[in-house]
Amino acid sequence: MSTSPSLRPDRHRTFVLAHGSWHGGWCWGRVADRLRALGHRVFTPSYTGTGDRAHLLSPDITLDTFIEDILQVIRSEELVDVTLVGHSFGGVVISGVADRMPEPLRHLVYLDATVIEGGTSAFSVYPPHEVRARIAAATTANGGVAVPVPEVLPPSWGFTAESADYAWVSRRLTPTPLKAYTTALKLHAPVGNGIPKTYVHCYQPENPVLGDSCALVKSLGGWNWLEFPGPHDCMLTKPDEVMQLLLKI
Repeated sequence: MSTSPSLRPDRHRTFVLAHGSWHGGWCWGRVADRLRALGHRVFTPSYTGTGDRAHLLSPDITLDTFIEDILQVIRSEELVDVTLVGHSFGGVVISGVADRMPEPLRHLVYLDATVIEGGTSAFSVYPPHEVRARIAAATTANGGVAVPVPEVLPPSWGFTAESADYAWVSRRLTPTPLKAYTTALKLHAPVGNGIPKTYVHCYQPENPVLGDSCALVKSLGGWNWLEFPGPHDCMLTKPDEVMQLLLKI
């Protein structure tokens, strides 16, 4: 397992950034602004039913919907040589994208992300108490359509209570369709489909939900592994460092 990514900061790149649970494309704004200022192309879509597309929430949204959302961005914009980044739950989404359409992709970046193998769901690698809590919250809030946003932001996200960012992030979060977590990921090839891939482990502090994902990555071959001294929502708390990291992959 390599820990030394190749350096490619000297040319303009194309990035597609896929968000995680409860977030939307908005969460990438600080990183995207910095990348665009250097001349890079950056796309930050929100999945159907989340973020600025929360008005489209329905019981029919599944993991496959999210995967198709990202595929359509790549197709419609005719993107090539794409660095595809998935944060948190977005790791499951980019694995599906890579399996269905590997040709336009140059590298997969799993930014403190969920990693699962084909035939399993995100809930299969989350701690059982977390799974039970999310299902119960969705059942109570809206009959099981979507997992409501956390009442208190998890400490691993890295926001100080009563700070401006804590309040801003809390306002922007939207429920995540429950079926996105329960749908099995359909893969025809091993995770990543032969595309170069890097896992970025955020450890200040660690996100306890990702323990099984990290263990799976370490058990598989062909991954780059990077340690990042920041919290789970590092794209918001440390956008300069995340930008620099992405340009070195």
